[in-house]
Amino acid sequence: IVQAVRNGDEEKVRQALLRNENPNQLDSNGQPLLVVAVMAGHVGVVEALLKGGAMPDSTDREGYTPLHRAAERGDVDIVEMLLRRNARTGAQTRQGATALIIASRLGFAEVVRALLDKKADPNIPDFTGRRALSYAKQSGRTPIEAMLRKAGGRE
Repeated sequence: IVQAVRNGDEEKVRQALLRNENPNQLDSNGQPLLVVAVMAGHVGVVEALLKGGAMPDSTDREGYTPLHRAAERGDVDIVEMLLRRNARTGAQTRQGATALIIASRLGFAEVVRALLDKKADPNIPDFTGRRALSYAKQSGRTPIEAMLRKAGGRE
């Protein structure tokens, strides 16, 4: 299953899951398979793993969940898929970043919108004390700034 996830082979992943292989196992680098699939952008594999019982809030060594990694890629399809599986929007990395902070800093407006639609808290600070709005403002992301302010975001 690990190789099938890496290769983005949706059919082989499904077959492995039907043979009761664990969708929550780690690859040789200690990465949860769901994180591997998200980072590679393998939408079909992500969906198969989630349907097969993969935990949407598993974390990698840096404390990133699949939602953090999808936000980092700006992949709104995977973000929405994870949110439908109740991925926690308030989960924080080791540095305290939420998916909303990551998407705001990188300028992924559609991801920010999807997170806010799921009631992501715009006021969770990272370890520096900065919130999503501070990052959006610092990066000159005016449309994102407006969305965060409308959602009650403070600097």
